[in-house]
Amino acid sequence: MKRKRLSFLLYLTLAVFLAVGSAAAAAPQRIVSLAPSITENLFALGAGDRVVGVTSWCDYPAEAQTKTVIGDAMNLNLELLLSLEPDLVVGDSNLVASHIESLQEFGIEVFVIAPTDLAGVRQSLLELGDAIGASERARELAAEMEQRQRELVASVSTAEKIRVFVEIWNEPLMTAGPGSFIDEIIGLAGGENIAHDADNPWPMFSEELVIERDPQVVILTAFNLEEALARSAWQGITALQRGQVFEVDPNLYSRTTPRLLDALEEMISILAEVRK
Repeated sequence: MKRKRLSFLLYLTLAVFLAVGSAAAAAPQRIVSLAPSITENLFALGAGDRVVGVTSWCDYPAEAQTKTVIGDAMNLNLELLLSLEPDLVVGDSNLVASHIESLQEFGIEVFVIAPTDLAGVRQSLLELGDAIGASERARELAAEMEQRQRELVASVSTAEKIRVFVEIWNEPLMTAGPGSFIDEIIGLAGGENIAHDADNPWPMFSEELVIERDPQVVILTAFNLEEALARSAWQGITALQRGQVFEVDPNLYSRTTPRLLDALEEMISILAEVRK
């Protein structure tokens, strides 16, 4: 009886070992990323050593800059990409739609994601983790994100909302509207996005409307603080009068990665300071 039990345990151990080995072998070993956020997430999932190609915008973490650059999301060097012999190409479906068919014609597996909010970022991490054989790490990251978000939001004042304008670009004037993760971050931080009623997530916005809605805080993501402060038409805006114009790292606010929570933490800090 003991011998049978021992044989069964040995068989079970061998079966588990073979299953794990098979899963590891099936996981893609040569991955090309077509977006900075995806590159960052691949490294966060522990797959940085399997990334063989990135875009010219992929600068975080620092190790990403040692990878072969295959162009950017809009203009890919397909010949170079193919020379890397990837077994998986990962892209943002909003950016690589025009490339998907071409890549698939060459027999390359393409995986796409397109999160639009913090919950979507967590879900995309889970899906990406499954796609590259890093499911356990993905679950850990998603859980860490959810916990940190709860802790950050718990610290937010329930006092009146602070009117916020986030300038994505200055010429033409662009901002973040409903359905964008920046709009979500503003709300979670206790602010009110003055572009909350725009007709799309990344709208053009009129200067007249900014002046009319009089933001108390202006957030700049294009490294143009000096130019913004010099706008003659904006001198009556509360944010300029009170010195509440802030220049931030655009990568924190524009990349759908766990670092979006760094942006949330910064936004909470800015609005808390304004309330004092």
